[in-house]
Amino acid sequence: MTEQKQERESWNYESLEEIIEAIRDQEHDYDTIGLQGPDGIKPKVIEYANRLREEGFETVIVGASTFGACGIADEKVKRMGADALIHIGHTRFLHPEKADMKDYDVYYLPYREDREIMPILEEHYEEIDKDEKIGLVGVTQYMDRAEEAREFLESKGYDVVEGTTGLRTTETGQVLGCDAGAAHNVSHKVDAFVFLGSGHFHPSQVSETGKKVYVVDPYQEHIWIEPPNSLEDEMQAEYARVIKHKDKKKWGIVTSSKKGQNYMMAVEIAKEKLESYGKDVYVFVEDRIFESDYKGYGIDIYVNCACPRMTKDWRDMAFVSPKALEVLDELEIEH
Repeated sequence: MTEQKQERESWNYESLEEIIEAIRDQEHDYDTIGLQGPDGIKPKVIEYANRLREEGFETVIVGASTFGACGIADEKVKRMGADALIHIGHTRFLHPEKADMKDYDVYYLPYREDREIMPILEEHYEEIDKDEKIGLVGVTQYMDRAEEAREFLESKGYDVVEGTTGLRTTETGQVLGCDAGAAHNVSHKVDAFVFLGSGHFHPSQVSETGKKVYVVDPYQEHIWIEPPNSLEDEMQAEYARVIKHKDKKKWGIVTSSKKGQNYMMAVEIAKEKLESYGKDVYVFVEDRIFESDYKGYGIDIYVNCACPRMTKDWRDMAFVSPKALEVLDELEIEH
């Protein structure tokens, strides 16, 4: 297995054939290739395994689903004898704390949704206010059509500002659930955003720019609006939890052992703040974070320093983001 970092022009590939060609061109002595992907495209993973076998490679498949390239499984497949990993479904993930993701032997193959999105934009574009300067962002599944969407909107007289990359992203305009930097970085230039994708989770992150978001939704088959700062109620709820538990002695901090969800700088900052207010702080680590695992420790509230989605479905235990701890300073001032 080679340990020398490979210099590649692109970390993200558009087809398995491109990856096979890249591996062949660089004359790697790869015998076994690992495969990892999310739920929903598992048949595609098997298809790719068969194709790799046709090329003479052995394969090993990561059975657990993945929710992003933050959970890269290169170490797992290496323990199974794999020389490289093809991560299917997501683009390369950059660690915001500059931690080493060790992806010199990882090839990223983003999943592009077959569902058409341009016909939705073309049919409903007049619902977007033409007097507004528009920022264009979206999720990985549709970013291969971002340029086409921009050209279409400009042909209809819209002033379009392309998003940038964020701290964690490698595609222009790409939004993750934990990183809407592509939108935040240009929010001062625009009046609203056009978002290519579906669901409320990602558009709500974009709405934190303080701008409304026109969601071009291929599942709903129309354009709907995510209002500005739509997560404000959720943030206020977190502040309320901190206030409710401000006198509790025991606090927990949760992070993940996944490379891209292991934010030790955030852990240290949160721990230092809590200890400055006299709290006993206990740091927990887990691959995937389930509420049931944190019951029974006698801790009433946890600070989530891993993926923000991990605690969204908690019902019995209180959790907050590191940002919510700011309210402790405000309480100290008031006191």
